[in-house]
Amino acid sequence: MAGATGFEPVAFGFGVCTRGVHNPPRVSPTLIGLAAGGVALSAAARVAQGRVFDPVLPRVEALFGFFPAALGILAVLVAAAPAWVPGSRGEAWATLAVRDLLGGAVLFALGSAFLRRSRRDRWARTTARAAIAYLAAYVVVLSLWAVDLIVGLSPGEPSAIVPPQAFMAALLSAIAWAALWGSPSEKLRHDLGRLLFGFCAFWAYLVWCSVLPVWYANLPAETAEVLARWSGGWRALSIGILCSTFVVPFTLLLPERTKRSRAWLGSCATSVLAGLAAERFLLVVPPLHLGSSAIRIVLGALVALGMAGCFAVLYGAALAANRSHADHG
Repeated sequence: MAGATGFEPVAFGFGVCTRGVHNPPRVSPTLIGLAAGGVALSAAARVAQGRVFDPVLPRVEALFGFFPAALGILAVLVAAAPAWVPGSRGEAWATLAVRDLLGGAVLFALGSAFLRRSRRDRWARTTARAAIAYLAAYVVVLSLWAVDLIVGLSPGEPSAIVPPQAFMAALLSAIAWAALWGSPSEKLRHDLGRLLFGFCAFWAYLVWCSVLPVWYANLPAETAEVLARWSGGWRALSIGILCSTFVVPFTLLLPERTKRSRAWLGSCATSVLAGLAAERFLLVVPPLHLGSSAIRIVLGALVALGMAGCFAVLYGAALAANRSHADHG
């Protein structure tokens, strides 16, 4: 029951949602997850002394280039929260705005500090301290965004497993991004394949943990969210997300040789990224009951394409800057 109880809510509500027009938030949630998760992956590699991943870290660190734009989007969405987040008016809106925007600013500041130290000397003690600080803020801030901008969309009982699902999905998307680009080194591809395989299994475990208590207790306040995403066309999307994010990569990456293959590893990474993007759509759209029309679909697609273009430009610029720094380092 993919997304049945609001799992993996790293969507952060990014999109424009009003009664008249909405942008199904499929692209920007994936991108902000990549931006925050990319630095988290680099920071985790530093803390764990993962020197083997050095060749691919510039690519995932460059994802942070999109973060300033994401903060701008977040500011617009928080400002418009009374129009699309239930109960976010007056004092409740002020509280939501302060903690979400302040959290985003702190995360950006700590991420920037870690990347500066990482470029100077990745393996220095000061870099390790900056990595730990970023990882701690990453967990807290993504959890806050998930609770405020995903859980807050649904009237049912909140799930305690939503926060870990949020930041783990962002980290998984960053791992998939690193695996997508691969490496000339067969050993490194093998390590990335094992990492992707393991985190896809953990993602499925979190999904199961979110669904099992709801199914077992069978409480109306909780099952409503399950049934909303397991009826009509949403069922097909839920099944597709499970297959794309877990079944396909888990099955294909079981053999040792597929983990070492650039083509197989890239295909599995693409499948995971597509599944996570679709899952963010499933998380946000059903609770809003927005309906559908041709104009909404067209506008949503145009905004999504614009966000993807913005991401490509900012990511390319950040990647070029990383390469230039490495050449002159």
